Amino acid sequence: MARIPLSTPADDPEAFALIHAKRSHAPNAEIFRTIAICPDILAAFIPMADAVRQGYGIDPRLREMAIVMTCQTLGISYEQDRHWNRAIREGVPKRKMQALWDFEKSELFTDLERAVLRLARDATRAPAQVSAEVWNAVHVELGSQQSLALLFNIGWYNLSARLTGPLDLGDEAGFVRL
Repeated sequence: MARIPLSTPADDPEAFALIHAKRSHAPNAEIFRTIAICPDILAAFIPMADAVRQGYGIDPRLREMAIVMTCQTLGISYEQDRHWNRAIREGVPKRKMQALWDFEKSELFTDLERAVLRLARDATRAPAQVSAEVWNAVHVELGSQQSLALLFNIGWYNLSARLTGPLDLGDEAGFVRL
C-alpha cells in the first residue's frame, strides 16, 4: 500500500481528465494517481514519458530489457513488472527475461543486447563511471541519437524508481506479471 493517499477523480478532476486523455489504457495506475497530487508536475510528466518512450528507432525489445535491467539494479518492482510484461509483448522470450540479471553468463543474449544491458546497469549504479568500452559498444551500434534516447530511457526509469520505491507503490488491482 502506498505511503501517501493516492488522488482520486474527486480530488482533482482536471488531473484525472489528463490521465484519462493520455493514459486511458491505465487510468488508475498508481504512479499517475500519485503524481496527480502535484497536477503541474503530472502535466509535464506524461508528455515527457511519451517523448522518452518514443525511442528514436530503438528496437523496443532492447528498450524494454534496458528498463527492466535499470529497475532490477535499483531493486524496484513497480516499473520492473510493467516493463517485464511489455518486453514479453514486444517479443522478448520469457526465458531470456528470466536470465536478464545474469546476462553476462547466458548465451541467450546478442552482443548488442549485452552492451545495452551493461549500459543500463552501469549507468544506474554509477553514472559518471560508465566506461568508454561500455559506451562505445552501444554507440557504435546505435549511433548518437538512439544512444542518447536509450540513456533517456535509463534515466527516466531511474527517476521513476526513485518515486515509486520510497512511496511503496504497489500493483493495481488485476495486474498480473506475465
